[in-house]
Amino acid sequence: MIPTFVFVHGSGSSAHAWAATQREMASRGHRTLALDLPGRGAGFTRAYHEQDLATFAAEPSAMSGLTADDFTGAVVDAVQRVRHHGPVVLVAHSFGGLPVTAAANAIPELIDRVVYVAAQCPVERHPGEYPALPAWSSAALFAATAPLMIGDPVRQGFIRVNWRGADRAQRAALRDAISGELTEEEFLRVVVTSQPDEVFWFAGPEWDHRADKDSWGRIPHTFVKLTEDRSMPLAIQELYIAEGDALTPDNPFDVRELKSSHAGFFREPAELAAILDDLSVRAGAGSR
Repeated sequence: MIPTFVFVHGSGSSAHAWAATQREMASRGHRTLALDLPGRGAGFTRAYHEQDLATFAAEPSAMSGLTADDFTGAVVDAVQRVRHHGPVVLVAHSFGGLPVTAAANAIPELIDRVVYVAAQCPVERHPGEYPALPAWSSAALFAATAPLMIGDPVRQGFIRVNWRGADRAQRAALRDAISGELTEEEFLRVVVTSQPDEVFWFAGPEWDHRADKDSWGRIPHTFVKLTEDRSMPLAIQELYIAEGDALTPDNPFDVRELKSSHAGFFREPAELAAILDDLSVRAGAGSR
């Protein structure tokens, strides 16, 4: 049976990020669905667009009321709906790995494969502990976004980044951290569509959804390493793989590689689509 690929975006992003990938997959005869996780569009206000920073900083956010269960529930609901049409392959990028891992823990019987594209797959630690590890110290993203942060995430209960306020030097730092392959003009399109508000997932027991051996561990899983990634360093990607393999040695990660920055593959998705095309044969043959 032909699988359906369900794409889950990363932090500060939306379903729109997968558009080129979906076109490439469609050209290869695949069904796809890209999700908007809860709260997409939060922060896109008049104050944000006009850069009225005093007003923007004081505005509430829908993100402050969202929970890990809301994000997991969105993925579970999507899987349950498309499962009626055949096998399901979940594909996560970056932060999207957190709700995807939680969904895999909840409904392993409905998922035929999970694919992590430089995505978070916590096993031995709370998700928020990984960015504090020495292996993540080379990441350029935190330093690039720090000057654009609005407010205190701990106090306000959400993360707010003023992407539109980045000057040329700050945009250059962001581009280097996120997608160094893009030209300055191409990266402006990324800035325009980046979501200002995000959930504050770094702390709190409600976000502690680690891969479970008896549920997540039953599902075949692939990790696509992005070898030029400066947002999630290769050492951290390899740590997720090592921890997952230690958890389920009889069901280790199928590891693939793309020579790409953290988000560069979105613009040139043919290589990722080729990997997914190969995995679709296995998902269809192994449909439960």
